[in-house]
This record gives sequence, structure tokens and C-alpha cells, in this order.
Amino acid sequence: MTHEHSDEAAMNIGENIRNKRALKKVSQKIVAEAVGVAENTVASWEKGKNLPPPDKVIALAKYFKCTTDEILLSDEERGLEIQMLGLLRRFGSLNETHKPIALNVIGSILQGLEMEEYMKGERNEGSKRLGVLGD
Repeated sequence: MTHEHSDEAAMNIGENIRNKRALKKVSQKIVAEAVGVAENTVASWEKGKNLPPPDKVIALAKYFKCTTDEILLSDEERGLEIQMLGLLRRFGSLNETHKPIALNVIGSILQGLEMEEYMKGERNEGSKRLGVLGD
């Protein structure tokens, strides 16, 4: 993860915390006390200067009664997660005869798209196929 992406992630997380706090209509001090940090720590998270450690992300999610994804991910990323989970559920409901067929079809589509990106120079050198679909 590059520094730029890290800054973007910190800003998204900070914005999510600020939005959750505003919805709950509480101060940074109240949130800080609830999760066991100093008030200026919450302020630095909201400004995107620092990232909350994993244990504090969990504490924030419990306090705001939300998922950790709602703290960590942008709206766009959460939407994609929901879409992917839906596809995985659909795949899981297929019978054992159809699962390998679906994997082959999806694998072929992805391979074609990856090749197209590579040929157009759109694919980063560091990009690797994950091999998630059994190839």
C-alpha cells in the first residue's frame, strides 16, 4: 500500500468516525472516553492524521453499534463487499455438478479481461492474479 493510499484510507476512516459521531450527536470527548483514548486521539483519527489500531476499531464499532467495515471502508468499498458476498452466496447454493462449471466460466472471463488490460497497458506490473477461483 502506497503512502497515498494510506492517506486516502485514513481520510475515509476519519470521515466515517466523524459521521458516526455526528449521527449519535456526541462529542469527541465522549467517544474518546468510550473507547479508552485521549480526546486529541479521536481528533487525529477524524482528521486522517492517524489510523486507529485494530482494538480501537473494534471498540468504535461496538460503541457506534455498527460493523468494523462501516468504520474502515468507504461507501463504495462496502457496496462492492456486499455485491461480492451476494455472488459468493449464489455460488455456494449451486449443486456440486455446477460449481466447477461456474468456476471455469468465471475464470475464463477474468483471464480474458486480464489479457485485455495487459494488452492495453492498463495492468500494473505488480498486479498478480490471485488464483481464488481454483486455477
